[in-house]
Amino acid sequence: MRQNDIISGSDFASWAIGLLVVLIIFAICVWAIKQLQSATQISGNRLHVVDGLSLGMREKLVLVQAGKKQLILGVTPSRIEMLHVLEGEDCLNKITFEPAENSFAAKLKQVMKGKVDA
Repeated sequence: MRQNDIISGSDFASWAIGLLVVLIIFAICVWAIKQLQSATQISGNRLHVVDGLSLGMREKLVLVQAGKKQLILGVTPSRIEMLHVLEGEDCLNKITFEPAENSFAAKLKQVMKGKVDA
């Protein structure tokens, strides 16, 4: 073997120190991103999506809670448009959907539980 093919201890040490510096920078960046996300989440608690309804392949109707108001938004790939504002007693409560006894969803739920009616 030639002398140039052997890796010296100083070459290995400089490589290891460089790798360590890159990993420290990466860890600092990850920590900073987490801090920024948690700060955004704290201030973002006043605005959230209550419900949504798909109207087509790319169109949606979305109900957004903003403080004490609810906004009905029409969402398309190119724009978001406010359709109506609900305030006070006009606000919609989250309604839970219970399927009818003879619906497909009810039958599937029964089959999943193991209760099969013939």
